[in-house]
Amino acid sequence: MNTIQIRNIAPLTDFENNIERYMDELSVSKQPLLLTQQGKSSAVLLDAELYQQMLDKIAFMQSVTEGLEDYCNNSTVPATEVFASLEKIIAEAEKR
Repeated sequence: MNTIQIRNIAPLTDFENNIERYMDELSVSKQPLLLTQQGKSSAVLLDAELYQQMLDKIAFMQSVTEGLEDYCNNSTVPATEVFASLEKIIAEAEKR
């Protein structure tokens, strides 16, 4: 995960005045850019690919968490049962 480095902090007005330069830097560095407004953090600008990777990691972690919760709550089905069900579905489909 990329952390925000001090050189990747910019005032919003500077960003507005130099959008092209910041966008070029972002596409090369792939580092998050923290925008400030009146000296306080206001927004974070991310490369689109980095943003998608973050969303993918979050979705994966949520799936793992749900799976662990299911396991802890005995809400799982043994793989042998799943495969047997799939084989039955495939056999039925092949009959058609």
